Amino acid sequence: MEESIKLVIWDLDETFWKGTLSEEDVSSIPENINLVRWLTDRGIMNSIVSKNNFAEAKLKLQEIGIWDYFVFPVIAWEAKGKLVQRVIEKCQLRSVNVLFLDDNHMNLEEAKFYNKGICAKLPSFICEIKNHPAFTGKDDSSHSRLKHYKILERKDVDKIEINSNEEFLKASGIRIQYIDDLTDHTERLLEILNRTNQLNYTKKRLNHKEVKSLIENHKLEKKLIKVIDEYGDYGFVGFYAVDQLKNELEHFVFSCRIINLGIEQFVYSSLNFPKINIVPDVAIPLNLSKPDWVSVIDKARVSTHLSESKNDISKCKILFKGECDLFQMLFYLQDYDCNVIRESNYTGKNNFIINREHTQMLIDSREMSKEQVNYLVKKLPFIDCKSYRSSVFTDTYNVFVYSLIMDFTQEMYEHKKLDLKIPFGGNNINITNQNNWAKFIKNCRERNHIGISKEFLQFFSENFEHRGKISINDFRRNLSSIRAGISLHIPIIFMNGSEVEFSAEWESYDIERSRIMNFALDQFIEQTPNCYLLDIRKFVYSPDHVTYGMNRYKRRCYKEIANDLIGILQSFDTIQIKKKWITLTPAIDLVKPLYRWLRRRFLRLKRFLKFK
Repeated sequence: MEESIKLVIWDLDETFWKGTLSEEDVSSIPENINLVRWLTDRGIMNSIVSKNNFAEAKLKLQEIGIWDYFVFPVIAWEAKGKLVQRVIEKCQLRSVNVLFLDDNHMNLEEAKFYNKGICAKLPSFICEIKNHPAFTGKDDSSHSRLKHYKILERKDVDKIEINSNEEFLKASGIRIQYIDDLTDHTERLLEILNRTNQLNYTKKRLNHKEVKSLIENHKLEKKLIKVIDEYGDYGFVGFYAVDQLKNELEHFVFSCRIINLGIEQFVYSSLNFPKINIVPDVAIPLNLSKPDWVSVIDKARVSTHLSESKNDISKCKILFKGECDLFQMLFYLQDYDCNVIRESNYTGKNNFIINREHTQMLIDSREMSKEQVNYLVKKLPFIDCKSYRSSVFTDTYNVFVYSLIMDFTQEMYEHKKLDLKIPFGGNNINITNQNNWAKFIKNCRERNHIGISKEFLQFFSENFEHRGKISINDFRRNLSSIRAGISLHIPIIFMNGSEVEFSAEWESYDIERSRIMNFALDQFIEQTPNCYLLDIRKFVYSPDHVTYGMNRYKRRCYKEIANDLIGILQSFDTIQIKKKWITLTPAIDLVKPLYRWLRRRFLRLKRFLKFK
């Protein structure tokens, strides 16, 4: 048993208690009851897979006073292998982190068959649990993890009702509003055009003067787009400008906030699929489909002010560092009284998307001299003056949330003479290898990247050496340096990467790399105080969960990740993060299921009448 155990699944008859419930009265085993409570205090969850009558078993466990300690119990007259698998999936864990206890040897073997790597033991093993290193866990006397899993249980009801991503979107009540008058929104329009990348299909960057000229251009139909749904207000997140005479889009751009909602496809279809010159790369390709889960609202029904709340110094301050895709996760924090400070990739000089999330760049933001930074800015077209700016080592926040994906994927280059290490690019492309130059130059030209030529690549290969991706030892060393550079009272929540197989023309990564990096991160967190894991593997474990890359997820996954983050934040004694009062109204929770049921019926009736 090499992995730490995070979930214990109990059989009932002759395992958790003495006797068989369907045949005779059973007697409880006090040691087992105390063990369930002890495990919960260590943050280790308990569940049930047992062949019994559900109502009878639940009643007995309630009499004992232990029922509420179990999560996702499955009590049914069915084969146990698949039931164990179902519990593990609902708990969003891996089999290697689960112990299954049963007195029947065949049930144990069946569980092993369906759940690779699971630890399956007879009841005789129970007495060893408290002293076994795999059950160390972490102090959770407040039962924050149990509370979190109880939330997941309630969500599971919705998941059963909404059993597909499209159904999830339909039940989300997504609405958009078109804004015609752009004169008061120059700054936001400038930001959308210049800072968005993954859903920026035209990638035409403009300055202040050019934006004002665009607004005054009466030959183009122009709309700013605002989006809201049942989870909140996304603000102004899209813009298009279409030349109606040519039937061609001049600008077509959307924020990462609304990725995977289908907004861009809905707008494109509403415009009747005009011509568009798409500049790669884009996250979501356009097609000829017409999403039916988005509706349009008029000006009278919603105000047009930005939804972002003003900073409140009394709120919990979260510093987030990671790719902009994860803004989809951050969106779901808006129901909570907290301020989120973001450090992410951005469009820098020469139209390059500059990723500054790598641990090496973060460390260098503190340790690199001004002369070294100036050298890189002057010599490299994909580094600018903002690349090494960070608030991480300022201690001006309460908690640090840090996605480490760039360490998983980016290539490392080291200067042959100077003490400089540069993370850049990905997809296993080595730009010091002349065999890659023609393709790399072509890709840069297609993306309007400036400064990449054969002459530059010759200079780069003469002065820099390719080191591959960051080594595990350097990765650990960087993590230790980052932890040491931040006050110990500030918690760090690390985000890892998925381990889902994914291959496409535009992305090719070794899944084993993700597993090795995740394992190294797991070890570091276990050995380092005040470090926590927001584990992507719990929510993204199937190809059905990813979209256009192994670390690009379906919308509902981001919501689940956000819920887990909230659970972690609420477990901290030193941080207060509470729901805004309006979202705590009990009546809202009571009417939500009825509202969703009525909404689904309404949408079905609407579609029926439309095609009748």
